[in-house]
Amino acid sequence: MRLFYLLCLLVLMSCSKEIEVEQVDYERKIVVDGWIENGRSAQVLLTMSSPFLTEYDSASIRATFLNYAKVTLITGSGDSEVLTLSRRDEFFPPFVYKSIRIKGEVGEAYKLEVVYQNKLVEAHTSIPQLPHVEGVWAQAVSDTSMLITTTLNDVVNERNYYYSQIKVKHFDTRFHPSGDPLLNDNIFDGRQIDLQIKRSNQADPLNIYGIDKERPILPDEYALSDTVFVKVSQIDEQAYQVLNGIYLDHLTQGSPFSFVDQKTRTNVIGGIGRWTGLASRNYMVFHQKP
Repeated sequence: MRLFYLLCLLVLMSCSKEIEVEQVDYERKIVVDGWIENGRSAQVLLTMSSPFLTEYDSASIRATFLNYAKVTLITGSGDSEVLTLSRRDEFFPPFVYKSIRIKGEVGEAYKLEVVYQNKLVEAHTSIPQLPHVEGVWAQAVSDTSMLITTTLNDVVNERNYYYSQIKVKHFDTRFHPSGDPLLNDNIFDGRQIDLQIKRSNQADPLNIYGIDKERPILPDEYALSDTVFVKVSQIDEQAYQVLNGIYLDHLTQGSPFSFVDQKTRTNVIGGIGRWTGLASRNYMVFHQKP
């Protein structure tokens, strides 16, 4: 009987063959990840998109970075500045194009132009009014963990779009989206609302961060010992639609029920990605012992 199973196994192995999946013709595109915030410089990361079957490691990701592009920031009032390539170790690859002279202003519009190897990419955004934030505070929910909540006073008869980011001291190197970071006021127009700022992990392109292994707390909660920097922003409708599309795509990755032919929203003409204006209020939050 054992010999029979062995013969069957050998037959099956002899009948099997390797299947090679051929990569279809792929047109690489310039990818823009850029934002400008009130009182701060514009920051833009530029990479080149890669085919779906590309194997990713630190070397291949570095190779996608575009470090010889001309990136120009143009304000709605006609002022312009060519962005400077700077090293920022909190990003990977650790380089970002940034403005030196022009800082974001509430109510201003901004155009971004990228020229690389005779390719022109452009995008438009604006910085809306600052959100009306009543406050941000921490509340203990156990002996070791806490929740963070903000209270928003929404403006009546006005479409408002909110975006929240966090940075946990000693664990995050930069601001990144909170859990469920996007909100619009369709169901609470003109009212006051309490919004939970949920914890999320800093994005990691190589999937080696693994912070949850070090932090035995529930996904949305923070440790009582955490100091958390919270950014509550208002964004325009186009930025909301683009960020929401990127966020939903991230949630459906790996889901057998997601549409494989769906295209992520973008406001970049001639390329892909996002160019986002942020009207932000910043807070530092920690648990105060009674």
